[in-house]
Amino acid sequence: MCLMQGSAAWADMLSEADYFAEQPVVLSVSRLAQPVSRAPAAVTVITREMIEASGYRQLPDLFRLVPGFQVSWQRGNLQAVTYQGLSSIFSRHVQVLVDGRSVYNPGYGSVQWRGIPLTLDDIDRIEVVRGPNAANDGVNSVVASIHIYTRPAADVLGWTIGANIGSRDIRDGLLRFSDSSGDWQWRATLNSRQDDWLDNERDDANDHLVDIRAEWRPTVQDEVTFQFGGALGEWDNSSVFTLTPQQTTDYSNAYFQARWQRTLSPDNEWSLLAHHTVTHVDEAFTLPFGLLPDNIDYWYSRSGLEFSWQSRPLDALRAVWTAEARQDRAYSASIGGPDTHQGAMYRLSGSLEWSAAEEWVLHAGAMLEKHYYAGTRLSPRLAVNWLPMPGHSFRLGASRAWRSPTFIEQESDFKLTLGGMTYDQILLSPYKLDPERMDSVELGYLYHQDKLGLDLDVRLFHNRLSDMIDIDTTYAGIVEIDNSITNIVFKNLYEAKQWGGEYQLRWRPSKASWITLSQSWVQTRGDTPDISKSAPAFNFSLLASHDFGPVTGSLGYHKVGKMRWINSDAQVPAHDRLDLRLSYPFKTRELRGELALVAQGVLGDYVEWDYDRPDRLDLVFEPRAYVSVKLHF
Repeated sequence: MCLMQGSAAWADMLSEADYFAEQPVVLSVSRLAQPVSRAPAAVTVITREMIEASGYRQLPDLFRLVPGFQVSWQRGNLQAVTYQGLSSIFSRHVQVLVDGRSVYNPGYGSVQWRGIPLTLDDIDRIEVVRGPNAANDGVNSVVASIHIYTRPAADVLGWTIGANIGSRDIRDGLLRFSDSSGDWQWRATLNSRQDDWLDNERDDANDHLVDIRAEWRPTVQDEVTFQFGGALGEWDNSSVFTLTPQQTTDYSNAYFQARWQRTLSPDNEWSLLAHHTVTHVDEAFTLPFGLLPDNIDYWYSRSGLEFSWQSRPLDALRAVWTAEARQDRAYSASIGGPDTHQGAMYRLSGSLEWSAAEEWVLHAGAMLEKHYYAGTRLSPRLAVNWLPMPGHSFRLGASRAWRSPTFIEQESDFKLTLGGMTYDQILLSPYKLDPERMDSVELGYLYHQDKLGLDLDVRLFHNRLSDMIDIDTTYAGIVEIDNSITNIVFKNLYEAKQWGGEYQLRWRPSKASWITLSQSWVQTRGDTPDISKSAPAFNFSLLASHDFGPVTGSLGYHKVGKMRWINSDAQVPAHDRLDLRLSYPFKTRELRGELALVAQGVLGDYVEWDYDRPDRLDLVFEPRAYVSVKLHF
């Protein structure tokens, strides 16, 4: 974890002050702006201030600041991010949205974090719903839901130039321009990143991205936001399958989205969102002995249209309903041969917030989805908040969520051939899969003391995940010639249960100092040791900052218990990490800027991912440092 160092149209009016105000406001749980004390689920907000203080260069690392999250780098271009375990390298149970657009890969059930056309400098805040959020975000919002909101186009006017340079081949460059004229505001960002992330691994990575945002306000009631961008990646080793150490990946991603919002009154507004994303991945490799694999290049696309209406039919009742249609398409020889697979999904959801009395808030929400693999499913949520006195809030909630099979789980057929004959069948999907189901109950307590600048959020939870899709090692339909490659056959096999608790504490004792502290404990029981060990028993995170006057210092520390990613070769041992950041802001008549020094992993090496195989070394995160400079003019 590191340290010391846009949002949808309807979110642009919220500033960072809202998140350290008397009642921090969130938007991601039910599409209704509400104080966290009145929200139907637990939410962690990663603010702009925290992003800068952390010193992180990569988006996945920010989730080390969230209680219960696990983050690992298997390679420099492949990261695993999940909440309370129950995950392989592909975190299929976590939904991720950027300004309302899902960046979840429907082909493989993952998020390619380095391939999102988004720089950390353009993020306004991140809201992480800890627990199922399918009533709002739908299929795959099973254990958590991450909402990333970018900064308004004219948040920082003028030119911004930034650069990072340091050990492990860190070479980053940033160029951004933002301006406004009449009813228009716009921003364009160019970003380039380079690094060699892990020791004992060939994982050099280069990323280049462009992201553009424009806002048009033709009337007092209307706002239209246009966003489009793209990313190119050149990575050593594969983003999906690693067949040889010499394998390399060329990655490209492009998106476009437009949102039209009309505000009829303070409690009555509607919005229309249209978006399209397409991703291409080309793998280059050679295999010995004349072996030929099916082509593992792949592409996928997602198109969607969403309409949402918010109103207040009664003084004590707020409501929002949403309708969406989405089309997913994917192609790879590993996904059932030469054909493109596609499927349509239709969703209708609604949320009600009823302030039954001054100290009571009742929530009811549900999403009805018709999914191309999962069928028609209902994801309900009921919650009640009791606020017996100022500064104290209790929450009791229950919810159900579904995780649909991915294209590769339902359609895979991937093999190695030799002389035109099948040498080894690597992937196969002979079964009709059911969606996974998560039933969850939680009890929450929130305490706020404005005079002390103190916020405490405690969550106790019980989860039950059934019909888990995993590898069937007893399938008899495959004849192997060589046991060197493990066959993978997908099937609904297991169940898992979890009991746990967590807290997050935020304290701002003065304008010059603040601290965030979180800790999580969980006990997992499953049908296999992989599942039972998939979440660390404890997880601790600290981020603190202090303004000393000429310089600002921050410190980050996290400690994670031993765990094992599902279907990995060995467990990741318990480890801790300390990061430091010192920054010096300066200003002249013509410009303002900041010079920063970041040191990561100063306590020494630790194992980020452990294969425990004689032909693979442990993947080690080594201490590193870099210098950062940023200029605004």
